[in-house]
Amino acid sequence: MENPAQEIKHVIRTLTQGTPDEQHDAIYRYFASGATFEHPFCRVPSFKNLHVPGVGTFDSRALITAIYRWYKILSPKIDLEIESCVHDERANLIYLTIFQIFSIWFIPFYRAPVRLVTVLHLAPYTASDKGEGSPPPPYHAAQEKLHAVQVGAEPSYAAVTSGDAPAVTSPTSTTAAESSGSGSSPTRYVIAKQQDLYQVNEFVKFVSLAPGSLAATLLQLLVTLVCLAGVVVLGPLVKAVWPSSSAGAKEGGGKEKQR
Repeated sequence: MENPAQEIKHVIRTLTQGTPDEQHDAIYRYFASGATFEHPFCRVPSFKNLHVPGVGTFDSRALITAIYRWYKILSPKIDLEIESCVHDERANLIYLTIFQIFSIWFIPFYRAPVRLVTVLHLAPYTASDKGEGSPPPPYHAAQEKLHAVQVGAEPSYAAVTSGDAPAVTSPTSTTAAESSGSGSSPTRYVIAKQQDLYQVNEFVKFVSLAPGSLAATLLQLLVTLVCLAGVVVLGPLVKAVWPSSSAGAKEGGGKEKQR
C-alpha cells in the first residue's frame, strides 16, 4: 500500500467480502511474510519458511488465509461497515472501527451484529515479503501471476476496485525505469500484524447472541455498582490513609513560607 489511509478500506472489504481468490490475493499482497494475527478466538504466530514434506514451504500468511477462508465458509455474506479509519503515520498504525453482521448459513436465525476495533501494524515492504514460501493448494498453477501481483507488476483486486490501480507494466520495463533513475517510487507498506479487539459483550454475541450480550452487559453494570458501593463504604478510610493532594500542597506551601 502506497497510501494506507485510502487503500485499507478496500483491502478490508476484499478480505471479508471478496471471493476466495480475491482473499488469497489480498493476503499475499498486503500482509508481510511472517505476519501475525490476533483475535479473541484464534491466533497466528509469526513464522517463515516452514517446510511441510510433500506439500511445500509456507509462512504465517498460509494460516491467515485459512482463517479468512473459514470465516467466508461460515458466513458467505458479510454485511460490513467501516465507521472510522485513523492512520497514525508516526507509529505506523491504522485504527479501524468496524461494524459487521455475522450470520452462519446453516444455523437458522443466527445473526451476530458486532462492533470491533482493528489495529493494523504496518511495516515498509521488503524483498523478503515477495513470497517466501509457496501459496497453499490449489493455487500452485497461478504462482507466476501471484508473484506479479505481489511485486506490483500487476494491480491487485483491491487496487482495481479502489480506482488506484497503476498501469500494468512488464517486469522488463519496470527494471528499465528503475535503472534509468527517473525519480524514486513512494514507500510501500504491508501489514505486519493484525489485532481484532472486541468488548466482552460484543464477542460473546458470536456464541450466545443477544442473550449472552445482555448477560455480559448486566454483569458489567453489577461490577460498576460494586465499585460504587466500595467507594461509599471505604471512601473515608481512603481519605484518612491518603490525604488529598490539595491539602498536601497547602502544607508544603506553609512550610515554604515559614522558611
